[in-house]
Amino acid sequence: MATDLAAQAEALNKQLAANSVQLNGQLSASTTQPSTPAPGKSWWRADEAMTISSIVLAFGVFVLLLSTWLLRKTEVTADAVLRIFGTILIIIGALFLVVAGYTDVQMGPVMGLLGTIAGYLLGKSGNPPAPGKPEKSDEAADKG
Repeated sequence: MATDLAAQAEALNKQLAANSVQLNGQLSASTTQPSTPAPGKSWWRADEAMTISSIVLAFGVFVLLLSTWLLRKTEVTADAVLRIFGTILIIIGALFLVVAGYTDVQMGPVMGLLGTIAGYLLGKSGNPPAPGKPEKSDEAADKG
């Protein structure tokens, strides 16, 4: 039984050595020939990123012009105008950063800043409380 195990171990060692030689041959062949993607197979190239980024910016300008035209036909407060234009600019800016091909490390702080600005614009209330009325707080809502 021990001889069978030794024979099997020797056969496995020979097979591992043969596989190692084969893999080393493939590795050296792959490092000597640079791998280039087949023509027409790359889905994202620098010139396409520039084109798509330009399209995103042109779309942003179109949306801003359209919202300007629509807002001129109605009467809105300055706060509403700030919210509308701020939100549009933040969305277009975020889309541009994603499409332009920036890395996560480069986009992270900018996305945080854009999110902070969006939270401020959309989170602040438009109507301040009346001078005689106290604001409702969580404690007052829990008691009543």
